[in-house]
Amino acid sequence: MTTHHRRVDHTYLMHQAYSNADRLETRIGIYAYQQPKIDLEQEVVSAMGSVTGLTVLDVGCGNGRHARALTAEGANVAAMDLSSGMLTNLQGLWARLQADAERLPISNGSFDRVLAAHMLYHVPNPEGAITEFARVLGPAGTLVVTSNTEQHLIEVRKIWDELLEDVGIDLADSDSRLMNLELPIDHLLAMLRRSFADVEFDLLTSSLHISDPEVLVDYAASTTAALTTTEQGFELLSALAERISAHIVRDGEFRLTTEVILISAKRPRNQLGTLLSTCK
Repeated sequence: MTTHHRRVDHTYLMHQAYSNADRLETRIGIYAYQQPKIDLEQEVVSAMGSVTGLTVLDVGCGNGRHARALTAEGANVAAMDLSSGMLTNLQGLWARLQADAERLPISNGSFDRVLAAHMLYHVPNPEGAITEFARVLGPAGTLVVTSNTEQHLIEVRKIWDELLEDVGIDLADSDSRLMNLELPIDHLLAMLRRSFADVEFDLLTSSLHISDPEVLVDYAASTTAALTTTEQGFELLSALAERISAHIVRDGEFRLTTEVILISAKRPRNQLGTLLSTCK
């Protein structure tokens, strides 16, 4: 039975994992080694269509990279996060808001666009959050969601899982796994289709080319998995470095798959009646 602990726990997320942007920025840093490079911020902007003069709610805004890109396109962006520490350095935006994605303090139909980038797997009840996103969107609004697929970084995740098994940690201990797997993609799409009449997605696939094992060790060290296994009395980072080094010596580099799903959801079901009456 899979355990659900820190990665959906508000206290942990606010005060440890995302008390500030440092850990997040370490993880984002590995994409400097992506070939071909995927500009996720621009992919999000494109999925939203023209946003000039529109209101956009960026839920779980993190370090603000998407909020800044949307602001540069002329949107009025409200950056929202559960953690006040993630909002501290987000200056120059239309609004900043500390709130829970499952209980948005926002009136019905207030936004033209909503963005949920790599955050729904941190929500205890993601379907409740999606229902909230549909509620605060106008009838012609669009929700854009991004998430990692089950293939994302699978090569290093397999090595980490082998290390867990070597020391006797059950893979059902989700906090010890290297990546947050709380929300499978098929479940996410099913939830979105219950709240939106039109759901489309693209898979953005590339690879990382790593020649220095410390890049991935730093990545792993920034995760909940490293903290959890260390607290259990296991030091796995040095073993991870050794195994990645062996791959690099053998192959000249360690290549990893990156795969992100980019979802566009339109026509909120709870707003369709409003839209139809407006068109009469």
